[in-house]
Amino acid sequence: MIEAMLIGNTFPLTLVRRRLTVDVVPLEEFRRMAAGRRIVSFWGHANTLHAASAAVGFDLSPAEERPVLTLSPEALPALGDEVFRECWILSPDFRRSFRPAVGDELKPDEICSWQCLHLVWQ
Repeated sequence: MIEAMLIGNTFPLTLVRRRLTVDVVPLEEFRRMAAGRRIVSFWGHANTLHAASAAVGFDLSPAEERPVLTLSPEALPALGDEVFRECWILSPDFRRSFRPAVGDELKPDEICSWQCLHLVWQ
């Protein structure tokens, strides 16, 4: 079976209940790691989904709108019945000193580039 890859636009720190490491990963490495894997997305912001998908070269759409992450009994992230030991987060880089206003949705043209974080639970 092909190993699933959990991907989102942010990870709620309130779900961190055990040690994890976070590494910054170049997008090229992220793309290489995603090749041939089944993508399980919990992307929560529809307004940036298209831009993020275009940046990585494949669809990041979740199976349902705004899916909810939970914790397994082992305190690992879970989506539905699947439990994960790693998670990949794509976050946008904005122009210098830009910060979206409270309550405003981010516009895709306000994104300069994308960063990737690789979270691994111990």
